[in-house]
Amino acid sequence: MKESNNIYELLNEMDFNIEDYEKEELNDIEKQNLKKAFRNSAKKKFNLKKFGSIAAVLVLSIGVLSQTDFGKNVYAAAESKVSEISYSIGKALGIERNIEPYANVVGKVKEDNGIEVKLEQVIIDKDTLTFNAVFNTTKPVEGASFENIDFFINGKRVNYSLGSGSSGPLDDTNTLFYSLCHYTFKGIEQMEDIEIKLVLKDLHYYIGESKDIEETEKGKWEFEFTANGKELALETKSSSIDYTFNIDNQRYKLNELEYNPVRQTIKGKREIVGEYKDSHRIELRGHDNLGNEIIFFIKSATQDEVIFSYERNYGFLGDWSDEITFITLAPVTWDSVDYKQIGEEFTIYIDK
Repeated sequence: MKESNNIYELLNEMDFNIEDYEKEELNDIEKQNLKKAFRNSAKKKFNLKKFGSIAAVLVLSIGVLSQTDFGKNVYAAAESKVSEISYSIGKALGIERNIEPYANVVGKVKEDNGIEVKLEQVIIDKDTLTFNAVFNTTKPVEGASFENIDFFINGKRVNYSLGSGSSGPLDDTNTLFYSLCHYTFKGIEQMEDIEIKLVLKDLHYYIGESKDIEETEKGKWEFEFTANGKELALETKSSSIDYTFNIDNQRYKLNELEYNPVRQTIKGKREIVGEYKDSHRIELRGHDNLGNEIIFFIKSATQDEVIFSYERNYGFLGDWSDEITFITLAPVTWDSVDYKQIGEEFTIYIDK
């Protein structure tokens, strides 16, 4: 009983205010302050020799404390891997130029079923919301992605018309991954702050080198934040195009090149004029006035609309240069064997 009283005396002597630490929000500075406060209080307020005989009991008490909600959250924060990782949208896209001024930094970590997810950054572009996240699968896998994502803008749930993304490992442990996602919403506001809730659901695993085994870890990771795309909107410009080509009973009419520091896209109309069988991959290939290779890949194609995108993250293309004054392109097809040009070259002049 005396030893028990000593334990309570020990704990009562400590200046340890639980309310100073928010659940799931301990950062590196707070963790260091927590440890420092614990050590300083121990040194100033009691004699360590006096309590040396109950050290083992105190360790047991801390073990019990770790089973409480508070204990679990402090332990999770201390052991967090993703909280200390920084992996920007620019890095995920392979863009070397600085696009940080256009990114809304979120940096929040959420945990469910032992899996931590950190929402890093969000970029709001015209009709498009791009975000990247890093997560810890807790076990080695070959690949992982979220099965479902829900969006709420200004308190209302919204549906996206197009979604795409990529993911990959951050190290050789096969437990830390990044995920980069693009979702299209018609009429998304850029110039004003909007309230966004993003809900990531169910992490889907690919296991084995051939990725032929799949598992799903049920979970839900919710993030709420405020963002806008004003800075990027002010940097977005366009050049008109009037060019048409045909292939596989499809007619493509290209109308506009839209470009900014984050995105370069060619938009147009797509019309199916007969029996259609998609048997070729279509690209727009050419060079800029600096001699750099330029390739636009199809990002999306519907019955009415087509969008070609310059994708730096393919690796063999360079950054889109601010010194480009014109680009010359031609539509080509690729059937896994060879490229074939299917239309005349055309030139787009870049407005400065």
